[in-house]
Amino acid sequence: MLVTDNPPAEHAPAMGDPGLRWLAAVILVIVACLAALPFVSSREADSTMTALKDVADKSRAYDRLLGLLKDAETGQRGYIITGDAAFLAPYDNATLEFPDALRALVALAETAAERAALGEIERLSRLKLDELADTVALRRERGPDAAAAVVRDRRGKIYMDRLRVLVGEQIDTLERRRHALRDRLRTTLGYNTVLGIAASVASALVIGIALYVATRTLRERAQGAAQAHQLAEAQAEQARQSQARSQRLADTAQMLQAMDSLTGAEELREVLPAFLPRLLPGSAGAVYLYRNSRDFLQRAATWGGDGGHPDLVGADQCWGLRFGRVHAAGSGDGMHCAHCAATPPPENRTNLCVPMISQGEVLGLLVASVPAGPDAAMDQAAATAISEQLALGTSNINLREVLRRQSTTDELTGLYNRRWFDETLRRELFRAERKRAALAVVMIDLDRFKHMNDTYGHEAGDLVLRAVGQCLRDGVRRSDVACRYGGEELVLVLPECDGAAAVRCAETIRTAIEALSLRQGDVLLPAVTASFGVAVWPAHGDDAATLLQSADRALYAAKHGGRNRVCMAA
Repeated sequence: MLVTDNPPAEHAPAMGDPGLRWLAAVILVIVACLAALPFVSSREADSTMTALKDVADKSRAYDRLLGLLKDAETGQRGYIITGDAAFLAPYDNATLEFPDALRALVALAETAAERAALGEIERLSRLKLDELADTVALRRERGPDAAAAVVRDRRGKIYMDRLRVLVGEQIDTLERRRHALRDRLRTTLGYNTVLGIAASVASALVIGIALYVATRTLRERAQGAAQAHQLAEAQAEQARQSQARSQRLADTAQMLQAMDSLTGAEELREVLPAFLPRLLPGSAGAVYLYRNSRDFLQRAATWGGDGGHPDLVGADQCWGLRFGRVHAAGSGDGMHCAHCAATPPPENRTNLCVPMISQGEVLGLLVASVPAGPDAAMDQAAATAISEQLALGTSNINLREVLRRQSTTDELTGLYNRRWFDETLRRELFRAERKRAALAVVMIDLDRFKHMNDTYGHEAGDLVLRAVGQCLRDGVRRSDVACRYGGEELVLVLPECDGAAAVRCAETIRTAIEALSLRQGDVLLPAVTASFGVAVWPAHGDDAATLLQSADRALYAAKHGGRNRVCMAA
């Protein structure tokens, strides 16, 4: 009898084992799906954002190509109307840059239809450039009437109108592609949110079933029930984190889109406070950017209140900048950054300092105070990802600002700047070699300019530079180019000018500078003089570097010969 009574008691708990194993398998599948969801979401979103960037690059490339053709046409028309060679500057620049712009577009082409369209664009562009070159040559050799006759046959206009249509069609196609990609990104993020909610509901359902089965069949196994409960909580937490990641991806995409429309870093103070509280819930902080001098980081934006963040932060005041990675400091930690020492974090918060790094260069610093607790690690990872996105957006803003500042004119003197000089010298050397014509370069340095600055101040020095710049503009031909080479150094490019003519031009300018009478307020400034060094192609150099070295050596000889004189290169 004892033998017959024992087996049912031993095998009774085993009745539920297959059901529990089945339930555990379902839970594992759901956990695996929840774990894979963020990865799939991120890959899809990253792929879409990469495609958006490619579309934007193509659109800019088409705009650049059409802009070069317009610049070339503008320069041609100005030259035909006026006969002034200075109007050919945009034409020459456009013809030099056009092959690179076309190659960039060809490299970005993806479909056979796009490559076919590019082939037609290239053919028409070549015809348009040939037409422009013909009219320029006719204007130079036979006068305006011959060139105008070619223009009046409307051949160039037909080419340009067709090019505008073709390029416009490509840009419209890219714009439709951009809208489709953005719709796909929004749809993907929406699906992720729905999936996150569905996963939470599924998790709750599985939890209920697990608790019901465990209560009915394994009441005596309290430890097993506790483990199941922990697993369910982990699933719910994963679902919550997945939903938070999806929302952060959407907010990050909106922030980058907003930053892409900014014209300057000063506008960050309006944009970042609208997004950073959503990307780092419950946080407060500031974003710092390096000043142009790279000596300090200046506060660009704050959110969640001022928080006592200083206006300027030195690189040696932040452990995050020293380490080159994120630095976290709670209330009980010892390594608090000096810029946060005045406001140490409360017991329930942590200070994060995250360098903003783009292409190996530190552009700024993200400082955030986040709640301490179970989400601290996720907040730290999110802050690191946000700093990377901010660095990318800031890098793009800086690039746009640099391109805007890189104009052709020096703001102080009104002369062309160094960048324009370099381009002009290369272009004029090419033209002189082609036409076998002379080309002169004149290097100019103001005598004892440092003494002027030290004695009368930089405002007096700026006054002298502006006056000398006017002397240069008044003393050269319209086809000549006067530039500020750097500091008190100036330079002239004199096309089709031999050595004797260049010396006469330099002497005229030297006399005009010597005759200046300048006052700063009630103070009469001392007389201004300058030394000149003249070099001529090809006698003193067959390339830009050699020609400049010859002119500089001549300038050095003028300085050592007593200043206020013109010397020709040996």
